[in-house]
Amino acid sequence: MRAMRLRLLTVGLVFAAALADAAGAHELAHYALVVAVPVGSLAALGALGAVLDGSADEPLDRVLAGLSAVAVPFILLGAAVRVPLLDNGPPPTIGATCIVVCLALFAVQALLAATVAVPRGLRAVLLGR
Repeated sequence: MRAMRLRLLTVGLVFAAALADAAGAHELAHYALVVAVPVGSLAALGALGAVLDGSADEPLDRVLAGLSAVAVPFILLGAAVRVPLLDNGPPPTIGATCIVVCLALFAVQALLAATVAVPRGLRAVLLGR
């Protein structure tokens, strides 16, 4: 349950950074990403630890842990490229791209988790089988 809260907090912080960038509050976006780095790292390390110790034995758990681990460097890079711009200048293109990549990775995680959450019978009805 704690890991899920950390993942949701990471998604919320990255999403808040995207909204802050869109609103022109680039300094706020930077600080949201700075906070998201350790939170996302804790979530990814927790998920990878669960895979390694065997408590997360489903294939989906391994994929979600891998996607969480892939998102962390993008969060870190998105925060790092903004450091010289704390005078509220616009972020470099790579900074905005990192946020978009993170949001795409989180969307893939959500879609994968949703496909498993739908029961087989309902899935068959939805697919017309």
